[in-house]
Amino acid sequence: MTQTNLIDINSLINSKNKSSKNWYEHNFLFNKISDLLGEKIKELGSNYDKILLLSSDAGESLENTIKVSFSKLIFLSPYRNLLNKKKIQSNKILKVESHFENLPLKNEKFDLIISNLCINTIIDKKKHLSKIFQLLKADGLFICNFCGERTMFELRDSLFSTDEKLFNGAFMRLPINLKMIDISDLLGQVGFKELVSETISYKIYYKNIRKIFEDLKGIGENKILSNRKKSLMTNNYLNTLNNEYRKKFSDKNGLRLSCDVVSVSSWKNKII
Repeated sequence: MTQTNLIDINSLINSKNKSSKNWYEHNFLFNKISDLLGEKIKELGSNYDKILLLSSDAGESLENTIKVSFSKLIFLSPYRNLLNKKKIQSNKILKVESHFENLPLKNEKFDLIISNLCINTIIDKKKHLSKIFQLLKADGLFICNFCGERTMFELRDSLFSTDEKLFNGAFMRLPINLKMIDISDLLGQVGFKELVSETISYKIYYKNIRKIFEDLKGIGENKILSNRKKSLMTNNYLNTLNNEYRKKFSDKNGLRLSCDVVSVSSWKNKII
């Protein structure tokens, strides 16, 4: 099955919008990543004319981005309720509701473009990155944060073994994770130079499997896949899944869940 068939964009948007109601009860990872983003931006430069921020959060990344000097910043997201959650009182900041796939920006040129935890769900990644390249000024900087290939591998493995145990076969329940090399290759193909990447790994501990699903729902990441088989997620399934998970991926702290955040910085070379 291709990535195009896997992702249900409309369902994801609805789910993310619904998550805004209790967002701050589940957004701890977005807070951590936005803090790291703020540090990286300041390390790579402190003065930007125009900034474009693409992010799947409720403005956590915006709070850290605006700590640097800029004259104009566009915060773009398809998630209306999350986009509106952060109140802005500055004529230098513009919020735009739009799909990440089709950026409605033609004549703009940016010194800095940030893609924060949104490229995972973009279907045509090469086309998207090519558009980013076009929107950057010469010597412009692009920072791309995304969840790496080992993110939630414990949950993926446990879902697989539970499916095998109960149904003698496995269903696709989580989207395909991205590999750093795949994104790096795409960036090189569209023209980016001087790629620098790093991975920050987090370990999160949960009391039981239901708490994991509560957090996924709380950030709107529970309805990404097309053709989801809702009827299979019964109490019996969840209890079996919890046992499978506990056997393989638990310790005195509880059920362990990994999150690898990959951050890639790249530049558009100046045209001589």
